[in-house]
Amino acid sequence: MKKLVILGFDGTIADTAPGILYCMNTTAIAMGYNPVPHEALFGVIGVSLEQGFMNIYGMKEDEIEYAMNNYSKLYSMKGEEMILLYDGIQESLEALKKNGAKLAIVTQKHKKFVSNMLDAYSQIGALFDAVCATDVDIQQEKRDMLLDVCHRFEVDPCDAVFVGDSYVDAEAAAEINMDFCAALYGWGFRSYEDAEAYSPKAYINSADEIAKKIMNLK
Repeated sequence: MKKLVILGFDGTIADTAPGILYCMNTTAIAMGYNPVPHEALFGVIGVSLEQGFMNIYGMKEDEIEYAMNNYSKLYSMKGEEMILLYDGIQESLEALKKNGAKLAIVTQKHKKFVSNMLDAYSQIGALFDAVCATDVDIQQEKRDMLLDVCHRFEVDPCDAVFVGDSYVDAEAAAEINMDFCAALYGWGFRSYEDAEAYSPKAYINSADEIAKKIMNLK
């Protein structure tokens, strides 16, 4: 089994789509844009929030700072409360931990929000050995975040695996020669065919499959 198992947060550990959509739509409406339906989030959760606003609503670059600030305030007040852990995620993490794996989170979500959510679900948060998230003034590429975690545990990327639900996750892993497993239950890949183009080592249909699929990797 891999020495280090890294997971994305949105769409892999937790369904954060309800809170994200509420805060994005509320922000967009205040700026004169039309709200979008739930389905609009497919393929957008997992990319940077800035890119999400531009992709979904067609916002211009000079509008993004206001949108980001407004979104952050809303998310702190309301969005964080709308998180749903995926069924089976705790059991999968516990099984991996029991088998000796180090566990980490890599996400471009703001670390304040991730920390607050993990504190609220302390039984999940306690299982992770590291959390690498976005800081206020630092926007890292996801591949660099993966490398940071590997360096922290002195693990070569080829001895680690990244479990994520989007093409952004898949490409980041490929750039550093890290195995990738596609979570098909999140908000990135719509189907098996979407993920197939990135040659994942495993296709994961639900969070309770994570441990079994990873422990079977060769």
